[in-house]
Amino acid sequence: MTCPELMLDQDILHRMLAGRTVLVCVGNEWRGDEAVAPLVAGLIEPSNRVSVVNCGETPENYLGVIASSKPDSLVIISAVDFGGAVGELRVVGRREIGAFELATLAPRLLILTDYVEAETAAATWFIGIQPASLEFGTPLGATVAEVGRELAGAINEAIWGPRSRGPAPPRG
Repeated sequence: MTCPELMLDQDILHRMLAGRTVLVCVGNEWRGDEAVAPLVAGLIEPSNRVSVVNCGETPENYLGVIASSKPDSLVIISAVDFGGAVGELRVVGRREIGAFELATLAPRLLILTDYVEAETAAATWFIGIQPASLEFGTPLGATVAEVGRELAGAINEAIWGPRSRGPAPPRG
């Protein structure tokens, strides 16, 4: 399989990560490509202004933790079937979340975003990754996993800046 090119405008990514940001990764590791969100959560290197919450499939259980950090931006990352090519990314604002086919997840995400926005006035973004399969008991697919790794790399670069790809300098 080939990985679709990561189509995420760096200007948009920098706007999403401006100020204090909470990245909320929503997905069940046992439901195929939903495992991409926990993968991304594990690869992002948090900073003093960007934190990561891997909330599985229950984002509503993390309302207090998220709101108490008083974010300027809330970025939700999840696999979502929007009819695109496998591994395709879509970035939308809070008002467009309902356009995604999120089934039972949409009401919980809207509760999360409404609460956090009311408590903090945070701008909300949603990064959806098109899955191949969301069936329980299936593994994370190679294409979606690669897109997840690329997304985490792009986020890390936006947080920390470009890094050398060479070997780490010797400690001495």
